[in-house]
Amino acid sequence: MVSGKRRAPRGPLLPPVLEDNDAETEWEEPALLGDSEGEAGGGGAVDDQTASWAESDLRGATGLPPGEARDSAEGGEEGEEGEEEDYDTDLELEDTQGAYDRTGQACYMEACRVFQVVPVSHFLRHMQSDELSLAHRGLGPQGTKALAVPLVTNTSIQKLNMRDNWMEGMGGAAMAEMLKENCYITEVDLSDNRLAERGARAVGAMLRENTTLVGLALSGNLLGERGAQHLGSALVANTKLQNLDLSHNGLGENAGESIGECLSENSGLRSLSLAWNGIRGTGAVMLARGLGANIFLRALDLSFNGLGKEGAIALGAALKENNTLEELNISNNRIAPEGAIHLAVGLTVNKTLKSLNMGRNPIQSAGCCVILKSLQGNPQTALDTLDFTHSFAALLNFVLFIVVQYYVSCLRRFSEGGDKGWLRSLFVHQVDARKDAHSNLLSTSSLYKMQFHNVKPECLDAYNELEVEVQSKLHGDPDYPCEVVGSWNTWYGEQDQAVHLWRYRGGYPSLTECLDKLNHNTEYTRFRKERAKMLISRQNQLLLEFSFWNEPLPRPGPSIYEMRSYKLKPGTMIEWGNHWARAIKHRQENNEAVGGFFSQIGDLYVVHHLWAYKDLQSREETRNCAWLKEGWDSTVYYTVPLIRSMESRIMIPTPSSPLQ
Repeated sequence: MVSGKRRAPRGPLLPPVLEDNDAETEWEEPALLGDSEGEAGGGGAVDDQTASWAESDLRGATGLPPGEARDSAEGGEEGEEGEEEDYDTDLELEDTQGAYDRTGQACYMEACRVFQVVPVSHFLRHMQSDELSLAHRGLGPQGTKALAVPLVTNTSIQKLNMRDNWMEGMGGAAMAEMLKENCYITEVDLSDNRLAERGARAVGAMLRENTTLVGLALSGNLLGERGAQHLGSALVANTKLQNLDLSHNGLGENAGESIGECLSENSGLRSLSLAWNGIRGTGAVMLARGLGANIFLRALDLSFNGLGKEGAIALGAALKENNTLEELNISNNRIAPEGAIHLAVGLTVNKTLKSLNMGRNPIQSAGCCVILKSLQGNPQTALDTLDFTHSFAALLNFVLFIVVQYYVSCLRRFSEGGDKGWLRSLFVHQVDARKDAHSNLLSTSSLYKMQFHNVKPECLDAYNELEVEVQSKLHGDPDYPCEVVGSWNTWYGEQDQAVHLWRYRGGYPSLTECLDKLNHNTEYTRFRKERAKMLISRQNQLLLEFSFWNEPLPRPGPSIYEMRSYKLKPGTMIEWGNHWARAIKHRQENNEAVGGFFSQIGDLYVVHHLWAYKDLQSREETRNCAWLKEGWDSTVYYTVPLIRSMESRIMIPTPSSPLQ
């Protein structure tokens, strides 16, 4: 009697994942690897019922191995013609299970026979599940290859965990070949399998072809620098993978370049972990540049890499450009306070970062404060999680000090009485009236005038000669209560500019007296008319000198001078002065500090610091040495948030300048 059920097409049991030489392996009756303790080690108790069923399924109703059973069943039908070719009879139903491997179990048993490994019963029971975990089972390369065979055609499993199975490069290559064919698995964990370069090369080739994988974990696989190159080039082509874990792989410094190039071009990754890979120096810089150009990545883990100062500088620049990153972990990266200020520069403008982990970095309290102040100065920041673990102790002491000061001030107001209670003072901010102007608190009695003359380029030499003649007369005439402190031409900065600094020791009365005498001096009037023909524009400022700076005194040369000009936020001059009063000692050892001034008339809240150096190289070395002195970094970090803008001029003294 002919049944109306069509027979399923019959194909080879083993897909082409198997190597040719594997087919020559001699048949051995496999025992099933149980779910008990023996499962992890490749042996252990055998599930008798499952073993009996699997053996029957493998050999079929005839008791022969599957290949022989199939030949026996089909041998008598070769000569038949017509529709009976495609149908089974009732007599053949008992052989249907052995002929059509719908679950892939027979395929797996055959693969285990070929590779001479013990089947994993847990795999046999869960082949139709959507999530399968085979972690820590010690499958080895051969066991992994056997598993890869039925997975090629498996349509149920979507998440596969193969962590810690010692599959090595051979097993990793088999899994990669499987993932080229399987279009249902979306997440794979191959961590801690010692894949090395061979495995990385195979995975890279797979990523160029696979279009369904969205999550891949390759942590702890000894991939090294060459492995990073294979994966980096593949990730440029792959646009589907979203989550990638490459932590604990010893990628090294040079890997930062290949991964950085990948990040700048990749459009798929949303989460990337590169922790514990020794990416530092040039590699860290290249990686950060790639991050700055990326517009898709949302989370990045760079912990335990030793980024240091160079990496922090590059990350700060990247945070200014990147507008998609939301989570950044840079803990345990040897970032010093100087590195924190560069990161803070990026945080002042970043609008997307929500979580920042900077724990276990030696940024000290100064670094913590500058990060917090940068966030305070960014009204559009999205940051809601900030981790300063093991960097917070010093900051906590600072905060406690501020709290104690505030508590003492509250008690003082309470003791002084008044109609407002002390409890209200805890919640309502009150501004104490200044007992004196900041100019009296910070300065000496001497008044200074700073002149900026922008000269026509073709007239600069004639201007200098004329200025020398007039200055020498005024400077040497005792009837004029003024003296030239210094005259310079700008070398770097605004070109064709002359800068003059005058001092009036008698303050404003001396300035008024001098101006009256000059207005009645016919020779000076002719000089001003002649000078006007040479100028494009001019500007002046009246300044006071910070009392804690050196008074600018004549000095021999040759020297170059740097004038650093800061425009401060209104109301911050006293805070600026308090910090610099403690810090100026760090910049006086090499006699580079010439003078410090702040404006009284002209542009207000402007500060000028004047420094002298032998040459530009000496300037660089002197400034670098300052960072090695305890307390200098704190001053810089506390004062940076007070600045609205800043400018630097390198100036050359004129021949007649007292400061040479």
